[in-house]
Amino acid sequence: MEEECELVRAELRAIVSSPYFRNSKRYPAFLSYIVEKTLQGQGSEIKERTIGIEVFGRPVDYDTNSDPAVRNTASEVRKRLSLYHAESVNNTQVRIYLPLGSYHPELRFESEASFSAKPSFPEHPGIPGTTAETATVPKLAKKYRFRWVLWVVPLLGLLAGGGLWGLIVHLQKSPLEKLWGGFFTPSQAVLIGIPQAPAPAMSDGPFMKGPLRKEDLPNWIKDNPDIAAEDVSAIMHASKPLMEHNVAYRIQIDSSITLTDLRDRPVVLIGGPSNLWSTKLLAPLRYHFNSEGSLHVEDSQNPQSQQWSYTLSNVAGPGSHLTVIEDCAIVARFYDPTTGGVVMVIAGAGRNGTEAAGEFVASNELLKELDKRLPSDWKNKNLEVVLQTKVIDGRTGSPSIEATYLW
Repeated sequence: MEEECELVRAELRAIVSSPYFRNSKRYPAFLSYIVEKTLQGQGSEIKERTIGIEVFGRPVDYDTNSDPAVRNTASEVRKRLSLYHAESVNNTQVRIYLPLGSYHPELRFESEASFSAKPSFPEHPGIPGTTAETATVPKLAKKYRFRWVLWVVPLLGLLAGGGLWGLIVHLQKSPLEKLWGGFFTPSQAVLIGIPQAPAPAMSDGPFMKGPLRKEDLPNWIKDNPDIAAEDVSAIMHASKPLMEHNVAYRIQIDSSITLTDLRDRPVVLIGGPSNLWSTKLLAPLRYHFNSEGSLHVEDSQNPQSQQWSYTLSNVAGPGSHLTVIEDCAIVARFYDPTTGGVVMVIAGAGRNGTEAAGEFVASNELLKELDKRLPSDWKNKNLEVVLQTKVIDGRTGSPSIEATYLW
């Protein structure tokens, strides 16, 4: 236990000294506090008010509703942790994450992230099979002929001890593995297609101002400085499951992607109407975006409804302006006959919707709710999920599941 704690502390030191944290006092202080509390077995003390008082020096009776310092800091720390892991995924024995909607850090050791899965899309009318490995069975049979002993002995012990239920639970795939399984053993690097859309009030890019220096940024942000901050967040969330399974991927701007680039490889598309390929591949599906009247998710089985929309509200007073108060998104995982491969679309009507969708596909906790709503074999089917999220002072809220569709 002590050895694991030291590994976590060493990784914490590496994180807070990285370019994503070292020029700030607030973010390292927040992260160090919640990690140390966890290591000391004091996780129950990690609460918004306690953090505000002990880390940020707020008075004991401060109003957490009117002072969002802790929430805003947590949101920024999540993004910066994602950026850090994207640069150092192969150089660490432990990774520290901050799950959506929580102040409790998630500590993942290398052994947890080294799971190697076969494709989760067996032969199915919706998603073509991935059974090429059957051709190698004769060659491997001799090598593994006697390994059954290693399985039978503990299995008998489990059965004798009434541990059958524990075995079943252990063998079950997590909701995240069900969603992403078809991306974990690709024949080619996964292509992540991102939109190129200037970020309002950030003419030099979302991370080109403030504590981060331009030269410290990942190359794909340096090369595309006009990516919106919310899209960056979605990209980092979407790449997280791939990094954890050591899957190679490359990032490319949508306008430079050709059909040849998409063929015979898993594809992840970030962004809704702002991404040319998201728009094209979602168009024939049941749920897609429509800008008639207002920008919204259209249900082709009920096209008159506009219940899931990108909603603006006027902020009164000096400098009156419109602001986003609600956004919607589509998460789609399907086999596309045009590309010949599995496609994941993570698309908001606006940027907040895209950010919420990105958090959704990378959160096992949020995906558990989806798992409850769907039949047990949903991992083998094409899937669409409609999400909605509240937006408060420009900050993206937790996504809620509004509709699902399998085929």
